[in-house]
This record gives sequence, structure tokens and C-alpha cells, in this order.
Amino acid sequence: MLRAINFRFGIRLYSVKPVKKDANKYTDTINLPRTRFPNRLSAAKREQLEQEILDHKIATAYQYQEQHKGKPTFVLHDGPPYANGQLHMGHAVNKILKDITLRQRLAHGQQVNYIPGWDCHGLPIELKATSTAAGEQTALEIRQKSRAFASEAIESQKADFRSWGILASWQPEQIYLTFKPEFIANQLQMFYNLYERGLVYRDLKPVYWSPSSKTALAEAELEYDPKFISPSVYLRFGLNGLVAAEVTKGKQIYALVWTTTPWTLPSNQAICYNSSLEYVLVKLLDRNPNELYLMASALVSDFENSTQLKCEIVERMPGSALQNCSYQHPIDKGQANLPFFEATHVQDSKGTGLVHTAPAHGPDDFLISLANKLSVKCYVNEAGIYTEEAPEFLRGQSVLAQGNSLVLQHIADDVLHASQFEHSYPIDWRTKQPVIIRASEQWFINTDKLKAPAAAALERVQIYPRVNAESSKKALLTQLHKRPYWCISRQRAWGVPIPVLYKKDNNQVVLNAALIEHLCGLLRSEGSMDFWWSKSLDELLPDKLLKQIGCETNQLSRGNDIFDIWFDSGSTWSAVLKDQPGQVADLYLEGYDQFTGWFQSSLLTSIAARNCAPYKALFVHGFTVDEKGYKMSKSLGNVILPKQITKKFGTDALRWWVASHGTQHMSITVSEKLLQQAAESLSKVRGTLRYLNGVINQKEQRLPIPANNSYLNKYLLHSLVEFEEEIEMLYNAYEYNRVVASIQNFIANQVSSIYVHLIKDRLYCGNSQELQDIRCTLSHCYRLLCKALWPIAPYLIEESWSYYEPTGSAFHEETVQADKDWRNVQATQIVNAALDIKRIVNQQAGDVNSWHLSVGIKCCSPQQLEMLTALQGKLDVPIANTELCEILQVGSATVESQLDSSVDTAMVRLQTLDSSLCPRCRRFSIVQQEICGRCSEILSTKN
Repeated sequence: MLRAINFRFGIRLYSVKPVKKDANKYTDTINLPRTRFPNRLSAAKREQLEQEILDHKIATAYQYQEQHKGKPTFVLHDGPPYANGQLHMGHAVNKILKDITLRQRLAHGQQVNYIPGWDCHGLPIELKATSTAAGEQTALEIRQKSRAFASEAIESQKADFRSWGILASWQPEQIYLTFKPEFIANQLQMFYNLYERGLVYRDLKPVYWSPSSKTALAEAELEYDPKFISPSVYLRFGLNGLVAAEVTKGKQIYALVWTTTPWTLPSNQAICYNSSLEYVLVKLLDRNPNELYLMASALVSDFENSTQLKCEIVERMPGSALQNCSYQHPIDKGQANLPFFEATHVQDSKGTGLVHTAPAHGPDDFLISLANKLSVKCYVNEAGIYTEEAPEFLRGQSVLAQGNSLVLQHIADDVLHASQFEHSYPIDWRTKQPVIIRASEQWFINTDKLKAPAAAALERVQIYPRVNAESSKKALLTQLHKRPYWCISRQRAWGVPIPVLYKKDNNQVVLNAALIEHLCGLLRSEGSMDFWWSKSLDELLPDKLLKQIGCETNQLSRGNDIFDIWFDSGSTWSAVLKDQPGQVADLYLEGYDQFTGWFQSSLLTSIAARNCAPYKALFVHGFTVDEKGYKMSKSLGNVILPKQITKKFGTDALRWWVASHGTQHMSITVSEKLLQQAAESLSKVRGTLRYLNGVINQKEQRLPIPANNSYLNKYLLHSLVEFEEEIEMLYNAYEYNRVVASIQNFIANQVSSIYVHLIKDRLYCGNSQELQDIRCTLSHCYRLLCKALWPIAPYLIEESWSYYEPTGSAFHEETVQADKDWRNVQATQIVNAALDIKRIVNQQAGDVNSWHLSVGIKCCSPQQLEMLTALQGKLDVPIANTELCEILQVGSATVESQLDSSVDTAMVRLQTLDSSLCPRCRRFSIVQQEICGRCSEILSTKN
């Protein structure tokens, strides 16, 4: 058969001679990789094997490292998930990212501290636990059902977390639960400490209130409906005159107000204005000419566009002219002299520049009432129903269902224009029903005293991923600064009771150290805080304590509030990290929603208690969405559960997907395609590990690096040093997607395409010393690859490692590290110079078996000549058995001593060798003999 090779000096015809047919008889003399490590596993076998690895390798890893690893310790504090149902993909992302982080530290010789926990209280659990109950339930019944529900959920979730290979001690005494007595006792002590220092107080304030849940809510417990519809109403308040306005004589003057909450008008107590704005009196052209309307001049055109009512300005005046104005209440006409108040929150960007003020239903309104000593009138109860103190036509009606329409009907003559307004509005995160702002007696943390030191502490906190660090820190600081106060009380049954008593005659708080200590003692003896509801005050309070308080039980009442669950979870650092230096974690790792949640609550409690952040660094990840970018929900039918993934693809495929996609974007796409890709990528990694297992067999006691090592061996060893440094850098930056990419790139290129491909002749057919050197090199490669992969795919690595070291386990028992003496830049440059030549050879040779070729090389520079000479030895003569031939994969090569400096690359000439290839090695040419001299010598040595 003739072939034509196109090279720089023209076309040459050559013949290719076949290998002799009796090659098979030498098969048994070839050093082929041999291993029992299977290439693939059936789903049933994989499930069985994962369980065996979990039980015998992973389950003991955390305790082993605690006992054997030295410090320094890396502390990752677990943000507690809710104990309220089956796990979803968000849980998988969070827990697996944490586990990758811990395993990476452990693989580098550090001891790790990770105590998994659960958030066991709160409305989500209470609602699910009581959803099937009929009729009213007592607080004790609710608590018993909620505790049982949470306990069952914890066991179910714990089993799933363990199955994902999460490195932790899962024994009951080694996890933390926010309903454990010791945790609650710690929380009560912290609360009292903050109360004594004036950082916790009780007050009447407007808070977000959920009528559907009948409790106050924190900002972190809100969601926002972007398409919520509210009424948009322009209405008039009759004024009692206007100072220094000649034009108003004989006219009726009205203040023009815009509101989206007409239901709050019964509680109106003032109108606010801004003295820095200009105001105007306008005449409405299609209305009574004796009526004039007051509004900000900058908003006249906006009013006209919104209402289609044309205005004629008849007078202009500064805002300061309004300071002595008064008006009549729009509903209660008996209130005829209500005040105007100066307020900076009034702006001319929307509305009329005059703001209806109801202190019970708005933070700004409330602050105005404090500054001007107004009483706070609230006519709405905990269910969002108007009370008996409300105007008669509203009593017993829902403020959200009927309130707006009833009020507007009642004041119809004063409504100039009514329409609808679509905007973002807060809703209860659990019931999905709208909330209101409602004044009530609540417990608060004084965030004003904490914001400055908290912001200063945040500046010292590292945030990952680095690409989002600046925006993440800005988001944290923004949330911190805009938070008006933190309401830590809730009006539910399932939670930690706020441990206070009140004097019945004046509602004064009764709280001291003796009461807290007594309650903590009862908690430890009884095992829960149910006694707060089950015991009478006579049973609850001993005589000695009553004497200290100075009251009898008939003079006291107990509080009915429980702690906000964000105070529960926000204080976990105090209980969980108590044995760690400074009680500070190296890392908190959660989703970006915790900017308003756990990151904030933990920071504020820690600043309040000891003036430092509870974490040195934050890692922030995104949320899972489907391939179309939609949030996963049962209603959309796009939910993919972790159990479905692990059953179909295996646990490591789930972990590989998390590592590949969980740290790149704030929207983490879950799709069959991406999961299939993860499984396929892992299968390729498995194939490489299987090959390496087959080459090196089992672990050797010593892995010596020979002094006269080949350049290819030196090349791979040098590459391992650089690989380890790159992987460690990426792991430490929490860029796990780049870790995955780097591992895949290293396996595909330096390991498979270059080293393994090029040394196969020496590996299969070389002498014992060459085989030993390759095994030594690939042993180091295998160990460092396993070290890089173990944090992400522990099941695969533990399985593979069991064939390498049958009695051992990977990386929690030993530390693998590249030897810095392997660094050899010169060897890498030499091999790369030869690879440059190989690319030219491949381009010219096409699909021809290159072992039939003889290559002539004329270098273009002294440096290139020097590097190729290191691989070739002699110049100007064709040689077959050199490392240059091995790298080029050619029958022989000639490196010419004469240079051609006129070109940028080497000149390469190819010609055929007129001989057959050795039937054993299929590399060296033979003429008369049966096999080549190299193979003959090796076989004679073996015999």
C-alpha cells in the first residue's frame, strides 16, 4: 500500500509494511494494566457499594480526623435548615458545598470542626404540624405536635444528608438542635444579658404583621408579590384656613392626599409636609370654583396625568407656610383640629407632597408621633379585623378584604379619583397572604446601637466568590443600614418563650438573673419549656423567687410571646462555637437570601454580645432554577428531587453537578442535560482512575524518584506540582467550578493525551526499571488526582482507593502532597519543545502509523537544538531508541546540528522505513530477526 506525505520539501511516496501475523503469541509478555476495579457499575450495584462505603469509610471519617489530625482547626458553622419536610435541591447545593470545603481542608492535613444543626421552631413547622387538626388547639397541643413533626423531619433529613457523604458526626449528642435544653438555656442567658445592657427592650411600635398567621414578622420572613394590586386614591382633607393667602377668602381649602391604604384612614392623626418643597393652591377646572386644593407644585402635572383633572394654579407658597395649618379628620368629623407636621420623608417624587399619617401603621408615621408626642391609635386586632374601638361601620370587618372599599364608600364625597396601583407588596413567606403594618407591644433589639460596630466588623470579613465580593458586601451593608429595628417577639406557640413576667397593674416588665437561672434549672430537669404553658404561676415561681421579685403570683402575668426564630438561629454561634477560640467560625456558607436572614441575625447578636462578627469569611451561593430559569415549585411541576438524581446517576454525580454549577451564578440551573453531563464527566474520570489503578496495582511502601529519570517522567512530576498549586488556590477561593474544569483539563491533557499516551511502549514492553519508574510516577499522579477529587467525588475515590490500598481509606488517614523537588522547568521546556515537533509530524503524517516513519529535524534556534539534543543524545545520525523518538512516536529521528535561523519553526522531513515492526512492541523495526533487539533482551532476562 502506498501513501503520500505532504511536507515542507515536497511529496514522497512510501510503503507501509504490516506487522507480522504471529504477534498474538507475545501478548502474555506485555505489561498490560490489570485491576479488578470495574469500569462501570449497575444502578443496583452502585447503590449497594455506596452504602458499604458510607458505613465503613465515610461514617467514621469525622471521628478519626478529630482524634488524629493536628491543629490548626478549620471551623465551618452550619446554618441550620428547617426541620419541616423533605430535602430539595437547594439543600443539596448548600450541604455539598459545605462538605467539599471541609474535605478539601482535611485532605490538606487540617482538622475540621463541623457540627450540623437544625432550626426546630417557628411558623413553618407549626403550620405543617397542625395543618390536619380540626378546631382550636391549646398551646401545649400545638407544641407537642410540632415537636413530634420536627423530630421526624430531622431523622429523615439526617439520613439524606448522610447518604450524600456529608462529613460529620451524626450521633444525637454531636448535632445541635434549637429545641435542645442546653441550647435554649444558652439563648435565655444571652437574652437576659442583652436586656441588662439595654440592648433589648419592650415597646409599642408598628411592625410587619401577618393577619393570616396572627403574628409579627421580620423582614427576612417576607416575600414580595411584584404584581400586587392596591387602590390608588386621591382624596381631600378639609383645612381650617391657610395663613397669608389673600386668594383663599371665601373659599373652601382642601389638602390633597394620595394613599394606597385607605383602610388606615380611621387611624389618621396628622398630615406631614416638607418645608423645603414649594406648594401651590390649585383650582380644578371641572369642580366647584370656590374649592381650592393644596399640593406640591412639582406634582401638579403628575396629578393631572393620573386623574385627567385639569388644574389652574392660583397661588404659590413655601412649605414653611404650612406649619400652623390644621384640618378635619376625613372620617371622624369630631376631630376638627388635627395638625400638620414637618417631615423629611415627604418627597415630591410621587403623590401630592402631603402624606396621610397613621402612627399605628407606618414606621415614618410612628417616628413622627414620637417626636410630636402623639398617641398611637390602633383599631386593628391580630387577625387583621377592625376592633370595637373602630368607627361603627367598620367593626368586625377585615382590613384587607373589606376595609378599603368600606372606607372609600364612607368618604365618597371626598374622593377625587380612585384607580388601581400595581406594585411590589410584602406577603407572609409561609401563608403567601398579604401582611400589614400594625402597632403592637413587642420585644426589640436596639439595632441603632449596633449598626456602626456591625458595619465596621463586616469590613474585616472576607466574602466569596471573589467575583461577587464587592456587590455581596454592599448588599449586606445596605440591609444592615436600612433595618429600622429588629422585632424579636412572635405571637405563636411553637418556639422558645420570652422568659418575662409583667405586673398586672402597670404592665411593667419583671425580669432578673434569679428568674432566668430558675427557669434554666426547670428546663434542664423537665427537658423542654412546655412548663411555661402547663404550670400555674404558683407552681412556676417558688416563694424565695417571689420575695426577690417583691410580688405575689396574683399580681403577675406571664408573657405569651416566643422568640423570633432568627434570634434562635442567630444565637447558634454562642452555643455551638463555645469551645472554639474566640467563638468565631472561619466560614459561614449559605444562600444569598441570608443577607437579610442568618448572616444578619448572627452578626447582630454577636456584635451585641461581644462586639465582634461570629465569622471570618462568608461564602454566598445562589438558588436552584429549572432550565428555563423558573424557580422550582410543585405548582409548575418542575421539581427534581435529590433522591431522584442519586438513584439514577449516583451520589457523586449529584456532587459533581453541585461543584460544577453551584458557585458560578446566583441562578443554579438543574436539568436532565446538565446532570447527564455530570455523570458522563465522572465516568471519564473513573476510566482514568481505573487505568492508573491497573498500572500501579497496589500501594508501594516507598515511591523513590530515580536520579536518571526520563524527561517524560520529570515532565509529569513537574506538572503535578503545578496542578496541586492551582487546585489548592482554586479550592481556597471556593471556585469549585474551576476546580472541576482544572481536573478535567489535567486528566485530558497532561495525563492522558501526553504522558500516558507517550509512555505506553515503555510501560507495556519496557524493562523492569522503566516499568518501576513509570509506576512510581503514576502512583504520585494517582494519589494527587485522588486528593483533588476526594472532596467532590468521595464515593468514587474511596472505591478506587480500596483497590490501591485495601486496608486503608482516602485522605482522612494520611496527607498526600507533591514534593517541591519535582519542580523542573527545564524538563517541561524540553518536553514541550519535542511536542511542538510532534504537532508538525502529526500534521504531515495524517493517519499513517508514525512508527513507520523516520524524521529529520533542522532546528531554528540554538535553544531548540539544545532541548532536542537532551532527548536525542547524538546529532546528525538517525537513532531509534531515544526519548525524542518516544515523544514523537516515530521509528527513528535525526536532529541536524546545522540551524536554519531564517524560519520561526523547525524544518521537518519524513520518510518511510523499509522494514516491518516488531510483533511484540510494534515500535522498533526488524529485518531478519523475529523480534527487535530490545524485546529479545527483555524476554531473555525474564526467562
